[in-house]
Amino acid sequence: MKHTLFTILIIFTLSAQAADKRIYSTDAIGNRQYDKPSYTITDNGRIYETDSIGNKRYDKQSYKIEGNKILPTDSIGNRQYDKPQFEMK
Repeated sequence: MKHTLFTILIIFTLSAQAADKRIYSTDAIGNRQYDKPSYTITDNGRIYETDSIGNKRYDKQSYKIEGNKILPTDSIGNRQYDKPQFEMK
């Protein structure tokens, strides 16, 4: 029973982490720049700044993807109308 529960928890943890996609800063050659922030895009369209270890920085500016627009949000997901939005082409 313990082994089954442990296996289910590991599968759930791995599947939850697999849904996130990371975007890294790179130089002109294509090498990752670990001293610059990276970003995590979750499966629900939220974009968070991420530190070098992989922890999401909830105290920094976050964004949400809606259609072809990237909208600035606060830490709990409310839209910030005083900040500029971006459009994907």
